Amino acid sequence: MEVIRMNCRSLITALFCLVAWSSAWPQTWKPVTVPGADVAQRPTGIGWYRCWVKVPDNWATLGGRDLWVESVTLTIDSSHTAHEAYLNGKRLGGSGTFPPDAAAGDGLAKRYKVPPGSLAKGKWNELAIKVFNPNGDGRFRSSGPSIQGYFLECFFTGEWEYRPGTAPALGQALPAKPSRAAYDQFHEASRVLFEAQELVHGERLSPAESLKKFELAQGLVVETVLHEPLVAQPTHLSFDGRGRLWVSHYVQYPYPAGLRQISRDKYYRAKYDHQPKPPPHHTPGRSRITIHEDTDSDGTYDTHKVFVDKLSLANAALPGHDGAWVMHTPHLLFYPDKNGDDIPDADPEVHLAGFGFEDTHSVANGIAWGPDGWLYGAQGSTVSCRVTRPGIDPPGTPGHYFEGCMVWRYHPDTREFEIFAEGGGNVFGLEFDTAGRLFSGHNGGGTRGFHYVQNGFYLKQGKSPGKFGPPDNPFSFGELPMMPGGNIPRFSHNVIAINGSAMPDDWQGKLLGADPLHRHLVLSERSVRGASFTTRDLAFPVKNSDVAFRPVYMVNAPDGSVLIADFYERYIAHGQHYQSQIDPTSGRIYRISAKGKQRDTDTRLDKKTDDQLRKILDHPNKWHRQTAVRLLGQRADAAAHVALRKQIGTESGQAALHGLWALHQAGGLDAANATELLAHPNPLVRAWVVRLQGDRRELSAGFFEAVRQLARHEGNPEVRSQIAGTAFRLPRDQALPLTVELLQRTDDLDDPFIPLQCWWVLERHSENDRAAVLALFDDKNFFRQPMVEQHILERLMRRLAARGRQDDLAGCARLLAAAPTKAHRDKLMAGFSKAIEGQALPLLPDALAKQLRQLDNPPLALRVRLGDEVALDQALGVIADRNKPARERIELIRAAGDVDLSRLKATLLGLVQSESDAGVVTAALLFLQRIDDPALGQAVAGRLADLPAAARSTAISFLASRAKWSGQLLDAVESGRLAKRDIAATIVEVLLGHGNKVADRTKAAWPSAGQPAGNGTAAEIARVRSVVEGRTGSPYRGRDLYLQRCAACHKLFHKGGDIGPNLTAYQRTDLDTLLPAILDPSREIREGYEHMQVQTRDGRRLSGFLSDQTNRLLILRGIDGSDTVVEQAQVKSNRISPRSLMPESLLNGLTDQQLRDFFAYLRIAQPIRN
Repeated sequence: MEVIRMNCRSLITALFCLVAWSSAWPQTWKPVTVPGADVAQRPTGIGWYRCWVKVPDNWATLGGRDLWVESVTLTIDSSHTAHEAYLNGKRLGGSGTFPPDAAAGDGLAKRYKVPPGSLAKGKWNELAIKVFNPNGDGRFRSSGPSIQGYFLECFFTGEWEYRPGTAPALGQALPAKPSRAAYDQFHEASRVLFEAQELVHGERLSPAESLKKFELAQGLVVETVLHEPLVAQPTHLSFDGRGRLWVSHYVQYPYPAGLRQISRDKYYRAKYDHQPKPPPHHTPGRSRITIHEDTDSDGTYDTHKVFVDKLSLANAALPGHDGAWVMHTPHLLFYPDKNGDDIPDADPEVHLAGFGFEDTHSVANGIAWGPDGWLYGAQGSTVSCRVTRPGIDPPGTPGHYFEGCMVWRYHPDTREFEIFAEGGGNVFGLEFDTAGRLFSGHNGGGTRGFHYVQNGFYLKQGKSPGKFGPPDNPFSFGELPMMPGGNIPRFSHNVIAINGSAMPDDWQGKLLGADPLHRHLVLSERSVRGASFTTRDLAFPVKNSDVAFRPVYMVNAPDGSVLIADFYERYIAHGQHYQSQIDPTSGRIYRISAKGKQRDTDTRLDKKTDDQLRKILDHPNKWHRQTAVRLLGQRADAAAHVALRKQIGTESGQAALHGLWALHQAGGLDAANATELLAHPNPLVRAWVVRLQGDRRELSAGFFEAVRQLARHEGNPEVRSQIAGTAFRLPRDQALPLTVELLQRTDDLDDPFIPLQCWWVLERHSENDRAAVLALFDDKNFFRQPMVEQHILERLMRRLAARGRQDDLAGCARLLAAAPTKAHRDKLMAGFSKAIEGQALPLLPDALAKQLRQLDNPPLALRVRLGDEVALDQALGVIADRNKPARERIELIRAAGDVDLSRLKATLLGLVQSESDAGVVTAALLFLQRIDDPALGQAVAGRLADLPAAARSTAISFLASRAKWSGQLLDAVESGRLAKRDIAATIVEVLLGHGNKVADRTKAAWPSAGQPAGNGTAAEIARVRSVVEGRTGSPYRGRDLYLQRCAACHKLFHKGGDIGPNLTAYQRTDLDTLLPAILDPSREIREGYEHMQVQTRDGRRLSGFLSDQTNRLLILRGIDGSDTVVEQAQVKSNRISPRSLMPESLLNGLTDQQLRDFFAYLRIAQPIRN
């Protein structure tokens, strides 16, 4: 009976809905608006929404790149009781159930995969959504449904069609555009993503079936050693001193546990609603760390333990130091386990914090022990970091900021953190070869990877920046290359150097790369290229035709074989993983070895004595040697020092090198012993002694002199490269002499590393020790060194000229005066020309002008500055010619204005009255401001209304600078021709400074003028926080707002001006820092950007921040970016204002959504492109 009653109620509900449809909505397609704000217009009952979309061709091109057709999804955020989505008549998915057994769904946003072949190329595809809305409360939320591809998306916001009732005829893909409800405008995808309730796994074979799909080179054997359910999404493999395998299961990927995206860009770099806490205070996730042991040495892992689980972004674990280190982004954790029972003794210790997780496929990863006892790690290309050391660094420490790919390292004992090398590929995994050289793979083409040297600068992602930020050092003027390897398709994701007794003899020392995109491994040989290498592919010895085989990590195993971590995913692109096309339950680990080779079973090293470990330092397996080094170092037994020193002294091969590493880690390498080892016959020992002593950042006097002699005579380029790398870390009095020795050699003229390494040492000291660097060039013989001529002169001159301060330009003059020949001067001028290319020529010190007069055929602007009358006449013609490029005209205005302003006055006045280019008008105003003529004020005030918008702030500053002109500015304000909001607070201060009538009129117009800034900002900060915090925004829409409101003064990555502080490395993710800085900018003004007001003896009042000053000149930079040069003799007084140059009304007029978009852009971790 209860069932009958329920069915009756359902029937009555359905009949009621039918009545509602027939009375309110005719059963034909009618236009409606989605999402729709009018509650009264929301239909009730069962109905259908419909629109059409024409997608990019590659979304519908079968047989093309499957990434595009496999990456299309439909997102629906709806509060309807139930919905179902259909594309061209095919059901994609739904939520809730429809009458007669209606039941509400969970109300969460849904994302459905669009199967390949569902979309019609070149046609208008029909999207229909069936809904059940019993009481009219249901609606589409957010911006309505949307369709997303890998990089692009289209929001169906606006006109749709609606009809009530049962299913209409569906499945029409129209050849012609419909008259309404048609969409074809796609833009960069930025709709926030979330994990779908139903994941798309893709094709999958059993472990046994997949094993049969391997194709192996002759003589190879492959075995499955672990697979699901014991393994899931393995990303890192390591071994402890007992030879046991530690596996990191990155199962929480790609969405961090307990966090919610609030913005993202088309590259899937996201901002989340908060920073996660470290375990055990975090939101538990699915990732885990497990331990696997082969107890009877038969090659099978027969015991399995979970060391720690319920982790979030944990992708690597490394045993050592009586516990285990876990890369659990954003933290580096240490789980103590002193008794070795595989149960953590306590909650983890947080050693590092602040690693970025904007894109969880490229977070910090690949932790590995270095030969020097440091823990090394990688950071991928699509995240940034701001690393701090909790418990050591004081609260509020900005930390080590870095954007993009790099290699970092951390010392567990000293707790020192540093960036080891900048740039590289999307670094995943690190590999130390038998000599301790550091390598990684690359997710691009043209190479099998990167060879990293200490303090090396490599181009981010191996290509010109755009998707990535500029180099950390703008004066690096070059980068170390990838290892060239010919025409190599992308990519070798992970690379290792083979060194194991169970591997083929002819593989030893060669590189093995894992390519998950093409599902194979590639074997390459290395050839010496100076201090680095080239590579040549030899074979693809391991292939697998299973479409889900994805080798992502490899390691030389204790038994002499190689283990391969297989992520095992049909869909491998990280964007697809964010689209929930991922299988978190799958994963395999394989062993490859040479047929007939015996596997080493003596892998329990933790119980061996020091003498036994010392003998293992010459073992044929790299794992044995490196583990013995680490164990000897961690024991730190002083009794072992004597034996290790003896071994290093009597051996010349790998036993000596590994003995050195062990001695250093055990604390037994002193300066005297290190000095002796500089004469060791093994060049790698010599190089490593230099590196290990240099890590102290200052060398003992005796060791420094010995290294200086070594630099003079060393025959091995790797040793010379290390001397340069170490010199970069040393104080000036050691760094410069070592570099001079290297630069006086001709061996390295064509070396891929050493010339740039030497330049970077000089550049490092060119800011604070400029005089010491320039003093090197007083020696004519040094000037004539081929290394200096070819690699240093142009770069040094360019660096000084690009910095552009008067002292730097005086340095340029000193170099030109010291140049022994015209060829050397030409080299210097090539650097000078590069520095000023596209830039305004600065005011030249007399010493530099004297040198430049001796040049042959200098450019026109330079000739004008040097007082050439013919050139000045020519310049006046160019300035007045509107057909000439604006940049050229501006440069000549600045040059001529500094030479003979009287001849330029009439021309400039004409420009102010009629010129349309804002830059030209601005340049004209800056020089006319020097002339005390009432007619000039009248001319400028008369054109205020129709001046180019970008020149208006300069015109206002112009009028405010003199009391005679200020009245005309106030006339414009009082008459309403100029809005008060257009007058910056700093200009109001200038007006007040004129006193008398000008000050009275100013106070009348701005009654609060002169009062402390920041009144009432606490409430506004709280309001903006409530609007922005945890709410979603689009960085692409926010970019336009930033460019309108901030870019004139502030640079963010590649966009913006150089007036205010560069925001790239600023703490932009923290609203506690951002909001006061924006809404109350005068609360705390960054040093060097204080607002200075200057009164000159000719009656001007100038405003800006101090850009540069010498004994002769003072240079102010205004809020419009223009520089005003004042002779110190003309300065009557100056003072620092408590008010920031930055306007307090920056966010005025923005809607709530615009605020969210603005902050979404302001908090991007990396550049976004169109």
